[in-house]
Amino acid sequence: MFAILSQGLKKWGAFATVLILLFFIGVGAEWAWYTYTVQDLKQSPIALSLFLDNLLFVCKTIAVLGIIYSILNSIKESWAKLFALTTCTLFVVIHYLLFLYFSESHNMLGADLLFYNSAEMRQILQASGMLSVTNFALIAILIALTFTPFWMSSKTWFESKYVGLAFIGIGLVLFIIPSDLLQVQNETHANDFSENAVKSKGAYFFNSNLDNYLSNHPEITELFGDSNDRIASTDGIDESFPFWRKETTPDFLGPYLRKSDQTPNLVLVMIEGLGHAYSSPQGYVGNFTPFIDSLGHKSLYWENTLSSAGRTFAAIPTLTGSLPFGKNGFLEIKKTPEHFNLYNVLKSNGFETGFFYGGNSSFDRIREFLEYSEVDNIVDQFSFNETYKKLPGNDGDSWGYEDQAVFRKMLEVQKSQNQPYFNAILTLSSHNPFMINNPDYYEKMYKNRLATGQLSPEQKKWSINNKKQLISLLNADDAVRTFFENYKKRKDFKNTVFIITGDHSMPEITLQSKIDRFHVPLVIYSPLLKEAKVFNNVVSHFDIVPSILAYYKANYNLNTPSSVAWVGRGLMQNPELGIIGIPIMKSKSQLIDYVYGNYHLEDKQLYQLKNLEESLINRPAMFKKVNQNFNQFKTMNSKFYETQKLLPDSVVTNYFKIK
Repeated sequence: MFAILSQGLKKWGAFATVLILLFFIGVGAEWAWYTYTVQDLKQSPIALSLFLDNLLFVCKTIAVLGIIYSILNSIKESWAKLFALTTCTLFVVIHYLLFLYFSESHNMLGADLLFYNSAEMRQILQASGMLSVTNFALIAILIALTFTPFWMSSKTWFESKYVGLAFIGIGLVLFIIPSDLLQVQNETHANDFSENAVKSKGAYFFNSNLDNYLSNHPEITELFGDSNDRIASTDGIDESFPFWRKETTPDFLGPYLRKSDQTPNLVLVMIEGLGHAYSSPQGYVGNFTPFIDSLGHKSLYWENTLSSAGRTFAAIPTLTGSLPFGKNGFLEIKKTPEHFNLYNVLKSNGFETGFFYGGNSSFDRIREFLEYSEVDNIVDQFSFNETYKKLPGNDGDSWGYEDQAVFRKMLEVQKSQNQPYFNAILTLSSHNPFMINNPDYYEKMYKNRLATGQLSPEQKKWSINNKKQLISLLNADDAVRTFFENYKKRKDFKNTVFIITGDHSMPEITLQSKIDRFHVPLVIYSPLLKEAKVFNNVVSHFDIVPSILAYYKANYNLNTPSSVAWVGRGLMQNPELGIIGIPIMKSKSQLIDYVYGNYHLEDKQLYQLKNLEESLINRPAMFKKVNQNFNQFKTMNSKFYETQKLLPDSVVTNYFKIK
């Protein structure tokens, strides 16, 4: 037995040596790729940190794989050989795929990969141009070039067992040493991309999936005493329903809007990737949505608005329902929990309802949510004929129809009528890969924006580095302009309230800070407005539903629920409520962001906010306070997901029965 173990360690020493050499060739390629593709990256500190973080990860991985290899080798040598060839090759190849994904999307890939079905994954890859013959050929070449050295190493081994033993021992020791001791100290980063660029993409992918597995098996964390007491909201009705509370949102919007003889219509426009950084003159990129900006000057405009997530998956349940996330986003819950949202409440009060989208409404399970809400008109990519234009795509595949088509379709489907209506529109044209129709026209518009002299030298630099994204955004803005011009020709325009916001910021435009991922504009416009006003208080997408329904209840006697399970408290600052925290889900597997007053907690780091510009601070007492409030939300959210009930079924049933 000892002889077999000794021989296995000799062979593993050869495998591990090749693995670490090939892996660090990959790390070098990663650093070179960032240097080549990303402007103004601070190369030297990134190179050192990137090396150290990946060194920790690969050494720990070699230790774990070495132990498994040794066990398999003691059972059957061929099993161990197959295991080593397969896992070592995949380990190196996956490293390339992960850093290339990060470079393109500016997102690190984690367990969120698990929450897309095969059809959704195929759509994502096709629309981004990844499923091309060239890419498949490059991956095949990479696999061959990686596999060959491992296959050659399987034919030989070290004379001493101590090389393999040393690799395993070093890795095991690194599991014990705190990783903070082995990181570059006092390192500063120019932006969010450079901060994430230094991290091991493989370590993040593994840890994210491990965390997801543990969250699916709470009995494991409970064995280690890592469970939290379940608590209810401070003003909750029943601790079994932690978000259930009395509805007391005051009417904030009413004083700003003239009273109409008829109940006003409501139109919600959610623009893909519309971030504050490039939709406001105050943004660090500059204003590349001239129409939306001009509309903001005639509207109620919130300069400091936060989305509820870093991706689109949370936009619809938040903007129409102020709903908590559950484990991986509200839409991922297979059976939609009973709840109140704009669709079902307004429909119960006589509104016609609709949803308009140029893509596939089954993506992210949007259609299931809409069908639960009994939306009257669900329009998606299958509702358009040949007179509408699809977005251009890679090899003919795209996300769906252009924004111009979606806005035109909404105006055609929704007739001007006495019955009030609520329509939500979700756009697509400013989505990666940012391919649009009539690109030459919008590139000329982009060049004209650069030549206006309205951009500072720093803003101009940002704009040049993000040309294709900003051209697609100018196209989206132009589509909104045309939409409003056509709407004004209708008699129902004068009696309509419009809400315009972004679902999140584009991660493909390098984020200056962590909070920029969620910093979006919020515009509420209506011909009924008495005056325009800019608000500087921090609000979130969660706050819109409570204020909209409070407005309709106070001014048009709509019957709204007396108790709700909303996360938001409305757009008005209410000193009586104290500080209301804002939870943010970066991706379907990352609930690590929380804004509390002037502080932003992100992955155990505390930032101080001033007009949503942030700086890293070290204040243990404040960190503890913010973290306690975040933990309270997370335990409420976990309790909801366990029961999958927001409020008693009888509350919902009785409300709709009354109507």
